[in-house]
Amino acid sequence: MKTYCIINKKTGFFVYGTDYRYSPPHQRTSDCKALTFGTEKKAKIAFEDRKCGKNYKIIPVKLEPIEDKF
Repeated sequence: MKTYCIINKKTGFFVYGTDYRYSPPHQRTSDCKALTFGTEKKAKIAFEDRKCGKNYKIIPVKLEPIEDKF
């Protein structure tokens, strides 16, 4: 199953939140935190709801567990 994230095209950082105090809203980005979406459709809805501009895009990502804690 694919997982999707929103990234900043210029920096390559992942979007992990949105600050709605500004108009238009500002995206919070990080190289180690990310919002993940189970489907591309959900990612597109979030992209529009967060008012991500032309500097952002949706990409598929692969999540792998580093260690099994069970």
